[in-house]
Amino acid sequence: MRLQRVQTMNLFGRGQNLAKAQIGAIARDFPSSLSFDQGTLRYATAASVWGRWFVCLVIAFQFVYRPDFWYYGHFEYTFLLAPLIAFNGLAHYRLLTKGWISWRSLLLLSAMDVAVATVGIVFQGGFDGFVFVAYYPALALFVAVFTSIRLGLAWTTMTAGVYIFVCLKVGPGLDIVAGHEKELLVRIAAMYCLTLCVGLITRLERIRREAVVERELAHQQEQIRFSQTIHDTAAQSAYMIGLGIDAARQVAGDSNQELIARLQATSLLSKTTIWQLRHPIDMGRIYDGRELGRTLGSHVATFTSITSVPAEFSQNGAESALSIESKSLLFTIAHNALANAFRHAQANKVLVRLDFGKDELRLSVSDDGIGLPADYERRGHGFANMRAQAQRLGGRLVVEAQGQEGGASISCLVPLNES
Repeated sequence: MRLQRVQTMNLFGRGQNLAKAQIGAIARDFPSSLSFDQGTLRYATAASVWGRWFVCLVIAFQFVYRPDFWYYGHFEYTFLLAPLIAFNGLAHYRLLTKGWISWRSLLLLSAMDVAVATVGIVFQGGFDGFVFVAYYPALALFVAVFTSIRLGLAWTTMTAGVYIFVCLKVGPGLDIVAGHEKELLVRIAAMYCLTLCVGLITRLERIRREAVVERELAHQQEQIRFSQTIHDTAAQSAYMIGLGIDAARQVAGDSNQELIARLQATSLLSKTTIWQLRHPIDMGRIYDGRELGRTLGSHVATFTSITSVPAEFSQNGAESALSIESKSLLFTIAHNALANAFRHAQANKVLVRLDFGKDELRLSVSDDGIGLPADYERRGHGFANMRAQAQRLGGRLVVEAQGQEGGASISCLVPLNES
């Protein structure tokens, strides 16, 4: 029995060498068009990892429920779970620790699936075993992750070649009289059918996703052009109007108090208008890919130059990877909070702080003004809009009074896994 197993493993070793050669060829020919971003790779890895845990659970259940069905006493079957658990556990650990994931690691996991299934077929004696069924989820996971039908067919051909080799060389081989070659042909055809079906479905979904991404990119480019247009037209005009009003105030002097009051109100209105126009202008930097911290820093500096209210920006921690939508919503909340500090709080100083914790992001805008009235929630739509934007981020808006000396703080707290 030991000699038979050694011969079987030698045959499997030759088949494994052939498989390694084909895997190397697939890796060398891997098209650059399938260079996934980390978000896509992490999602694909998570799906495949949980799929393998389910397979492990099913195998463990079979061991406990029908140990005699698994040839009780043959401990080599138990070791089939060891590489599956080890490699899958490593991939799961990289997901939990947010480690870097590449397509090569996914290719290695797929190769491990095929190898484990092939070893199981060898242990069961070749063609007569039922472990060949494990090839089907392994192929489905590969095609679902890489989406390329050409790569999927190449991977299926490699798997089919290894399976045919094992069926011919391990155990009694194929019984032509019993029609085993027909059954083998059906099993191989089912592999290709599964590959084509899953490949077409995943390719269709990828095409739809790419179309959505293209529309989003076109929208972002339109927003960038829109911000540049506002900067070159309306913002410049509003700025010149403000300069004219300030010059008129100086000319008027103290001769007419009613005129001075009207000019002061108009000056405040012009500054408010200029500040509101800065929102789409600086938002263009978000759509252009700039980090939220850098954008807020320049936005706060612009606030000081427009309103003459001293404002400071500080950031604690390295900025996490945020989507453009998340950055735009956070930027809008900060902009509106600054607008409130300028128009209503009569603040002498404003502090904007951006904190990136381990699990939570906190954006806060604090001022030393006159504080908030008791009915601030019912005045206008500013706070309601900021609260709705915080909820869209999966977080919450916190409004606090600074103390007896006045002032207020508006904070947005967002879990990083949500943003």
